[in-house]
Amino acid sequence: MIKWEYLVETWTLSINTADREEFEQELNEYGRDGWELVTIIPNAGDSNDSISIACNQLVFKRKVE
Repeated sequence: MIKWEYLVETWTLSINTADREEFEQELNEYGRDGWELVTIIPNAGDSNDSISIACNQLVFKRKVE
Protein backbone atom coordinates (compact mmCIF):
# COMPACT_ATOMS: atom_id res chain seq x y z
CA MET A 1 0.00 0.00 0.00
CA ILE A 2 1.41 3.39 -1.01
CA LYS A 3 1.58 5.95 1.78
CA TRP A 4 1.66 9.68 1.14
CA GLU A 5 2.64 12.73 3.11
CA TYR A 6 1.25 16.15 2.29
CA LEU A 7 2.54 19.69 2.50
CA VAL A 8 0.50 22.90 2.24
CA GLU A 9 2.34 26.12 1.45
CA THR A 10 0.93 29.62 1.17
CA TRP A 11 1.87 31.62 -1.94
CA THR A 12 1.21 35.32 -1.38
CA LEU A 13 2.41 36.63 -4.73
CA SER A 14 0.08 36.59 -7.69
CA ILE A 15 0.83 34.01 -10.36
CA ASN A 16 1.22 36.29 -13.34
CA THR A 17 3.94 37.10 -15.83
CA ALA A 18 5.96 39.16 -13.34
CA ASP A 19 5.97 36.44 -10.68
CA ARG A 20 6.04 33.46 -13.03
CA GLU A 21 9.80 32.90 -12.95
CA GLU A 22 9.87 32.94 -9.14
CA PHE A 23 6.84 30.62 -9.02
CA GLU A 24 8.49 28.15 -11.42
CA GLN A 25 11.71 28.22 -9.37
CA GLU A 26 9.73 27.41 -6.22
CA LEU A 27 7.91 24.54 -7.92
CA ASN A 28 11.20 23.15 -9.24
CA GLU A 29 12.71 23.24 -5.74
CA TYR A 30 9.77 21.26 -4.35
CA GLY A 31 10.04 18.84 -7.26
CA ARG A 32 13.74 18.23 -6.55
CA ASP A 33 12.75 17.33 -2.99
CA GLY A 34 10.25 14.78 -4.32
CA TRP A 35 7.09 16.87 -3.87
CA GLU A 36 4.38 16.79 -6.54
CA LEU A 37 1.94 19.70 -6.83
CA VAL A 38 -1.57 18.29 -6.39
CA THR A 39 -3.70 21.44 -6.49
CA ILE A 40 -3.79 25.18 -5.93
CA ILE A 41 -6.56 26.48 -3.69
CA PRO A 42 -7.23 30.21 -4.15
CA ASN A 43 -8.17 32.09 -0.99
CA ALA A 44 -10.50 34.90 -1.88
CA GLY A 45 -10.56 38.01 0.25
CA ASP A 46 -13.22 40.70 0.41
CA SER A 47 -11.82 44.20 0.19
CA ASN A 48 -14.01 47.29 -0.23
CA ASP A 49 -16.91 45.40 -1.78
CA SER A 50 -14.67 43.64 -4.31
CA ILE A 51 -13.34 40.12 -4.20
CA SER A 52 -9.66 39.55 -4.84
CA ILE A 53 -7.31 36.61 -4.51
CA ALA A 54 -5.14 37.47 -1.51
CA CYS A 55 -3.05 34.29 -1.58
CA ASN A 56 -3.05 30.72 -2.80
CA GLN A 57 -2.62 27.47 -0.92
CA LEU A 58 -0.36 25.05 -2.80
CA VAL A 59 -0.92 21.41 -1.87
CA PHE A 60 1.92 18.97 -2.52
CA LYS A 61 2.30 15.24 -1.92
CA ARG A 62 5.13 12.71 -1.99
CA LYS A 63 5.51 9.03 -1.25
CA VAL A 64 6.58 8.00 2.21
CA GLU A 65 9.45 5.56 1.84
